[in-house]
Amino acid sequence: MKYAVIDIGSNTMRAVIYEVINDDFEVVINEKNFAELISYIEDNLLTEAGISRLCRILKKMRVLCDETNTQDILCFATASLRYIDNQKEVLERVKEETGISIQLLDGCDESYYDFIGLRAAIGEPEAIGFDLGGGSAQLFYYRDNRLVKSMSEPIGTLAMYNQYVKGLFPNSKERNKIRKRVSKSLENAGDFKAFKQKRLYGMGGTARALAKVHRHLVGNDRAIDYKLTLEDIMEVDRTLSDLGLSGIKILNRILPERLVTFLPGLLIIEELMRHVGANELVIIGYGVREGYLIENAINKGRGINEFRDSDIVICQ
Repeated sequence: MKYAVIDIGSNTMRAVIYEVINDDFEVVINEKNFAELISYIEDNLLTEAGISRLCRILKKMRVLCDETNTQDILCFATASLRYIDNQKEVLERVKEETGISIQLLDGCDESYYDFIGLRAAIGEPEAIGFDLGGGSAQLFYYRDNRLVKSMSEPIGTLAMYNQYVKGLFPNSKERNKIRKRVSKSLENAGDFKAFKQKRLYGMGGTARALAKVHRHLVGNDRAIDYKLTLEDIMEVDRTLSDLGLSGIKILNRILPERLVTFLPGLLIIEELMRHVGANELVIIGYGVREGYLIENAINKGRGINEFRDSDIVICQ
């Protein structure tokens, strides 16, 4: 059976069509659009232009689902619509114009689905991971296959760029402001170092982009489960920053859609690693979409809900 999972993020919108067979799945089609919905938010409202853009892209995705005989569409939104005041109007317009129902995920929900995705990807009973998007970042820790602690903060790459950076790349003052902002948010989330995890798993487009850029700079051909040290990440940061215009050209060639958000993303990842006390980052391909699929298609189809009823989950 084919399921489409549509992920409406602050920076990108992605429709992934999966073929689900029993407890397993594989990707059939993966389509991405850089909607940058966060740029259409004014006074905590998604503007008419933003709503129209959202509906236009969803209509295209709906056509893709119809053409591929996809039986069910699962659609959710994260930080893109999480903080706006006209949520009801947006959801009603989308339903009316596209026939697609959007489920709004709060930060706790997003962290939960990230956990499901990470657990499925690595098969380990204990780990700590993050998911960094354009509008927010989720950090979570699970043990004995149960989510123990998670946090969600509006410190995404596009949010930090829009708030602190005036040019293409952040200057030294702007970099310090981003670091301080991220560090303060993480401190408010509580102590993750207590879990004593030296390996941090990275999810989301910025983490995957980091692997792509590092692979280009050093000639490494690894694609998934990509491992980097904190020093490796800082070296990528220094290299691109020191290159100036040449660094801009490199990013524009490799990641044109993330030209302005990539370096703010590196700063956020560096602070995440310091906050949890990790010396190694492992970048994986699974994320919130796979967690959402597993929970709302595979597990639901089996009539189980094996993770939701934990009574030790702490979410901030």
